[in-house]
Amino acid sequence: MRYLFYDVECSNCFNGEGKMCSFGYVITDEEFNVLKKEDIVMNPASRFYLRRKEGRPEIELAYSEEYFRAQPKFDKFYDKIRDMLEDPDQIVMGHSILNDVKHLAYQCKRYKLPCINYRFGDSQLVYKKLVQNGTGGQVGLARICEEFGIEPEHLHRSDDDAWATMEFMRIICRQRHVSLYRLLSDNPECTGEINDFEITMNGVSVTRSKRFLQRMLEEYIKTLRSAEGGELAGKRFCMSRKFERDNADLCGYFAKKCFELGGKYTRNAMRCNVLVSADGEPCTREKAILADAKMKQRVRIISLDEFKNILHIAEEDMPQAAAFALDEHVSLPAVAYGKPLKMTIGEAHRKKSEIKQRAAAPAAAGEAPAKKKKRKRRKKKKPAPAAPAAGE
Repeated sequence: MRYLFYDVECSNCFNGEGKMCSFGYVITDEEFNVLKKEDIVMNPASRFYLRRKEGRPEIELAYSEEYFRAQPKFDKFYDKIRDMLEDPDQIVMGHSILNDVKHLAYQCKRYKLPCINYRFGDSQLVYKKLVQNGTGGQVGLARICEEFGIEPEHLHRSDDDAWATMEFMRIICRQRHVSLYRLLSDNPECTGEINDFEITMNGVSVTRSKRFLQRMLEEYIKTLRSAEGGELAGKRFCMSRKFERDNADLCGYFAKKCFELGGKYTRNAMRCNVLVSADGEPCTREKAILADAKMKQRVRIISLDEFKNILHIAEEDMPQAAAFALDEHVSLPAVAYGKPLKMTIGEAHRKKSEIKQRAAAPAAAGEAPAKKKKRKRRKKKKPAPAAPAAGE
């Protein structure tokens, strides 16, 4: 069995879509002996924007922008990358690899190529579970390198980042006297899979992102109509923000029940007259209502259990409520891992060629190209001469 560690760098991530400019990898045997190390550099076909949040320095890539521009584009390396990642006798690893998996999937969609399907492990999740004991936030590769004395030649050079990830996993496996295969088998929550653009982590889909589900909930609410003469006529319900974000499908079921009983469900707290407090502590919606004297008088705040009683949802009805899925009732346009898919490379070329054909059409037909109308410039009116002063 081989181990493949990989990392990608992007020229920008506008709209959450990473435009890859390098794919670096390290292949080892089961004893972590390096068999191959390579950085596949490519033209991202997009502009470079490497700024980060305030207080953090700009990302410094290992090569100049001119060097990236001179390389072939992603589609020229697609077969090589796919053959490496889809090798069945191999474990694929990366640090915070979910982002890299998404960026690679977006590149496939962008160039209208089939999805690259493979299983993977995430060294960031391994660090969180085995080093931080499940507590703490996300930790970057640079900090892990400092902590474990790992010295890559150049951070943000893909093959060196892949090598640093490999070194960290080698240290963890040596400390615990296990193989990488055994380590990941014992910690499945640190693993994931991509299959036909559907990404799962430990068996749970992450393609249906929370942000995407909020959009689906919004669209579903637009399809509902209040029953006339229902017992909830005039009532407009809104859920706690975090609860709604984490339980979009369930909130879709609640919205359906509200409308069936003559009421309404809104995601705008300023339009509701009943707020369901379900987060355990006041959310931003509840705080905004309590901070406004008029809203505080107008809006009634109830618990989740009170809300279920109002909707006549008993405990035996909850399995049915939990099984409710928004995508069975509403569909959205094609997405790249939860975000609207922008124009692909093929579409961009086609649009350019169509524009050129339209421009060349009159000339091909022997007609003179239409002249652009000149815009007439308005003459400024001269100011009227001042009236002579009295006595002149």
